[in-house]
Amino acid sequence: MLLRMTFLAAAFAAVLATPASAQDPPVLDAVKPCYVAAQENQREFVTVSGHNFSPFGYVDLYIDDIAQQGVGATPQADVFGNLSGAVQAPFVEDGQRAFTLRAAEHDNSAIFATATSTVTRLAVAQQPASAATSQRVRFRGRGFTDLTRPVYMHYVFAGKSKKTARIGVPKGDCGLFSVKRKQFPFKKSPQVGVWTIQFDQSLRYDPQASPRVPLTIKVRRKIRPTPAR
Repeated sequence: MLLRMTFLAAAFAAVLATPASAQDPPVLDAVKPCYVAAQENQREFVTVSGHNFSPFGYVDLYIDDIAQQGVGATPQADVFGNLSGAVQAPFVEDGQRAFTLRAAEHDNSAIFATATSTVTRLAVAQQPASAATSQRVRFRGRGFTDLTRPVYMHYVFAGKSKKTARIGVPKGDCGLFSVKRKQFPFKKSPQVGVWTIQFDQSLRYDPQASPRVPLTIKVRRKIRPTPAR
């Protein structure tokens, strides 16, 4: 115990003795290339890791120059000037955009470090929005950022999975896909009623899979034309 206390005291004294001019500027470790926002209250967290801040100094975090409430108390550097914390990625209504994370010392905002990344909205869309069940449509999605696993479509009726189709591995940092295929790849016409096509990265249907995007499809009975008299 005495040896540990002596070491910490010596380290602290060395930090205090280092002239400010000789200190390296603060830096932030690289962040992920893309973060996902499903809803305003469902946004991925950005892990903040930095170095060379003033020992024991408090640090304010900003996203695009807007002050952020970090997880827990205001981040504080340790005796060696290392910083750790987390903030939520910004929200984006549609598509994706770049953002800047800035960590600035509370007592001197001129001492700061930045890192840049991208945020994408978790979403899937069908074009055209209305189609016959046997019609070929285009499905476009984004926000499936695990690039090691494919995206799947689970066709769910009355809470039960009736079929699973593989889309393929998403592309790019923000996990994009675009495929054209039959809206319902069934041999027979699907049952009349409300179907859900859940897009996720789980081979087996899991109603709690993350990330997941449900797409609601209303299947109606085909109306036969009235014969002409």
